Amino acid sequence: MSNVLFYTHNKEDLVRAVKLVINEIRKTDTISDSPINPEEDRLTQKEAASFLGISITSLIAWKKGGKVPYYQIGRSIFFSKSELLKIARKNPSLVKPSRR
Repeated sequence: MSNVLFYTHNKEDLVRAVKLVINEIRKTDTISDSPINPEEDRLTQKEAASFLGISITSLIAWKKGGKVPYYQIGRSIFFSKSELLKIARKNPSLVKPSRR
């Protein structure tokens, strides 16, 4: 079969098609099952430590020890709020109550 190209789509059609594909991919993503917006799911080390009620030093030790998953983009470290919630639910003894 030869490669036949059809130029029948305009830019808006292509944008719509890409959005449909992205939405289908998001449906298979584990974050989409969570009520947390993906953009609100990302926490810095400081935010993650505060969220868990621990020090940043403890969080770094947990990260190095493989107790908590993290993501690195360049030199920046991020944590997933939904993943931290899952870990906290499985191991309530790890998380300290808020000091408020």
